[in-house]
Formats: sequence, structure tokens, C-alpha cells
Amino acid sequence: MMTVDEARSAFEQYVREHPLPLQGTLHVDGWFEDADDFLPVWGAREFYVDGDPTYTRMDNLVVLIDKRSGAVRREDRFASFDKVKKMTRVASS
Repeated sequence: MMTVDEARSAFEQYVREHPLPLQGTLHVDGWFEDADDFLPVWGAREFYVDGDPTYTRMDNLVVLIDKRSGAVRREDRFASFDKVKKMTRVASS
């Protein structure tokens, strides 16, 4: 099983190869998990740290990292709503 630190590395590698639809500087504001996946809470640093609302994400995207394989996948936020709603925050994130 993958750790959150390994998931963080997988996410960073994925983003280098597959840029996310983002205005501003990428920032991960925490992590959630369930038995199968990790979910990074990502967006613009300018929004999360500086509080600038003009950097609010307007996409419909979640990125999930499979805990067993390390595979990173994009899913529609609305289609994944029930899964995401049941996830819990990773304490060490």
C-alpha cells in the first residue's frame, strides 16, 4: 500500500507530464483518503494562501491516486461526488 508521501510524489510527477487546468501556482492544501485512493486538494497558491478569489478553480476535476498501484487518474467531480464525500482527511498532510 502506498503512503501519502508516495502519493504526493506520484501526483507531482503526473502534474509535470499532464499539466492541470490551473491559473496561478500549483498548491496542495491537504489530502483525503479512503480504502482505495488518495485525493489531493489542489488549486492555486494565490487562492489558498493569499486568499485571492480571482484564482478560484472553475473546473469539474478530481485527481485520484490508487493506493495499490500508484496510478493517477482524473475523474469528473460530480460523478465522483459520493466517493469524495465519504473520504477522510489524512492527518499528516
